[in-house]
Amino acid sequence: MMRIVVVPLLVSLLLATGCATVTEAGYYWGDYSTTLYNFTKNPSEETLAAHEEELHEIIEYSADNSLTVPPGIYAELGYINAKRGDDDKALAYYEAEMQNFPSSRHFLERLVAVNKEAS
Repeated sequence: MMRIVVVPLLVSLLLATGCATVTEAGYYWGDYSTTLYNFTKNPSEETLAAHEEELHEIIEYSADNSLTVPPGIYAELGYINAKRGDDDKALAYYEAEMQNFPSSRHFLERLVAVNKEAS
């Protein structure tokens, strides 16, 4: 009898939480985990472009709905642009990350310094 009640309850809970697009902390993650998984599992220009597009969509959706962009989104875009050699865009995204999450400043400043030494 207990199984009859618990199983549907768990399934309902999983469906409800699985459909949530904005977390309790107020962050919208969109399809981030799927595009990141696809890029990690099968790295290519296509999967990178899809992931980068998702990052931009998260920023746009967050702005349109007065949400804070989740931590790391700007930094990841900065890293993608730094890998391409577009240092100006990379620095702009790193600055945006530091403004939204001041605790990331030390790490990102160190990352920028290491990139400058390498180039």
